[in-house]
Amino acid sequence: MDAALAAGVKAELLVVDPGLGFAKQPEHDLTLLAGLDRIAELGFPVLVGASRKRFLGTLLASQNGGPRLPAGRDDATVATTVLAATAGAWGVRVHDVAGSADAVRVVAAVASGSAPETLALPSPAGSNGHTERWRSA
Repeated sequence: MDAALAAGVKAELLVVDPGLGFAKQPEHDLTLLAGLDRIAELGFPVLVGASRKRFLGTLLASQNGGPRLPAGRDDATVATTVLAATAGAWGVRVHDVAGSADAVRVVAAVASGSAPETLALPSPAGSNGHTERWRSA
């Protein structure tokens, strides 16, 4: 972030992506997820892209040690969405938008004490159905 700012990039144009799944072991990804609140404290929007990532497949491995296939990782992705929302992340990149949007609505309702109907999330302009964004409370 410092290098981008020093190069003249405006702070309001920056988004932090912790890079889950890129050149990391599963334990590194889990550590990053556990520390999302500290990343959010940097003051920049945080975008979490954990959807169906390999580390989730490894974590959910079968009895014989084989990783869970990507199509079977959506529930785990929803869990990462809840973690991201709770930590104050700006958004997530997901494959199953509906499940993650429902999870964020529940987190927002609990955090605000508001009735769920007051927390409808608008679809982003030009959305292709693969992205859901929210602003943390």
